[in-house]
Amino acid sequence: MENILLLQKQYGLLTKWFCNVLDGISDVDGSVRFHDRTNNIRWLAGHLVAGRYRNLARLGVHPEEYPQMDKYVLKNTPPPNAIPFDPAVDYPSITESLAYWNQYSEQFMEALKNVTQEQWIETMPFSVPIGGNTIGDALTFISMHETYHIGQMSLMRKSLGYPAMVLV
Repeated sequence: MENILLLQKQYGLLTKWFCNVLDGISDVDGSVRFHDRTNNIRWLAGHLVAGRYRNLARLGVHPEEYPQMDKYVLKNTPPPNAIPFDPAVDYPSITESLAYWNQYSEQFMEALKNVTQEQWIETMPFSVPIGGNTIGDALTFISMHETYHIGQMSLMRKSLGYPAMVLV
C-alpha cells in the first residue's frame, strides 16, 4: 500500500501542475502547433482529461462521461487506442478542459484514497509500457504519461511567451 501513498502524492502534484501550466493560456495560443508533426496545448489538455476519466473507470467510479472522448480514444479498440492530433478537429477550449479536469481529478483523488489492495492488483486485458497488466501498473505508468505531457505543455507555454508555470 506504500506504492499507493506515493502515487497519491504524485497525482496530487500533477493535478496542480495541469492547472498551473494552463493558467492564462488563451484558446488562440493553445491552438498553436510548433511543427506539423506536433500536438497543440488544447489537444494535449483534452488528451489528459480523457486519461483522468479513464482512470476513474479503472477504479470503479463512473462519472458523467467526458463528452469529448470520441476525439481522443477509439472506444472499441484495446490500448494503445489514442486518436492522434487532427488539425481539422476543433478541440475543447482551455476552460472546458480545466473544468472537466477539476471535476474528474476530485473524484479520482478520492478514489485513490480508497483503493484497495484487491483493486491495485486487479488485472487488465492488456499490458502497459512499463510492463505488467494490473491497475497498479497502469496507474503508475499514467502518472509518468501525465508528467511527460505536462512537461510538453510547459515548454509550449514558455515558447509562446508566457511565464514559466508555477511548480507548486
